[in-house]
Amino acid sequence: MNTTCLTFESCRRLGSLLAAGYRQVDSMTVLLSRGRTGDDGSQKVTASTEARAWTTAYLRSFYGSEELAGVVAPIASSLLRSRDATLLEARVRGDTAGVLALFRTPGVAGAFCVGTVPEHRRHGIATALLAKGRQIADSEGRSLVLQTLESDGALRFYLGNGFEKMYAKRVLERKLK
Repeated sequence: MNTTCLTFESCRRLGSLLAAGYRQVDSMTVLLSRGRTGDDGSQKVTASTEARAWTTAYLRSFYGSEELAGVVAPIASSLLRSRDATLLEARVRGDTAGVLALFRTPGVAGAFCVGTVPEHRRHGIATALLAKGRQIADSEGRSLVLQTLESDGALRFYLGNGFEKMYAKRVLERKLK
């Protein structure tokens, strides 16, 4: 069994945590939108109205299969009914090519699950989704934020699409006996 904790990069307790058997396994960066993405408007991005298509694209983007559809689809259905969430999808020739989940709190819109189906990668799908998320956040007077793990390899993409680093946390893990 493992236990995980997050610490800010500047955590003064880091040395004692490492001495207590924790090891760094990743880094999470929280980013704030500061400007426009390079979206040229060529991708159609809309609010999803159907959980199945969003779920399928999400699972294919992140897991490469649809095995967890029975678990994820009810969650997506619930989010479609929530006033605090919007599920976005980018469509290409009628297929859902990418997804983004937007969650609202006072003053903030958080972008989560930004993913592109493998055969549609490197065609501006994620950029278009972020642009739509930014448009929604701006229209509601909210700041758009997102977080990414270093292991995801997406930090450079987000920085190049109008986001700036707010802070980072180390992801630590300790094996329990």
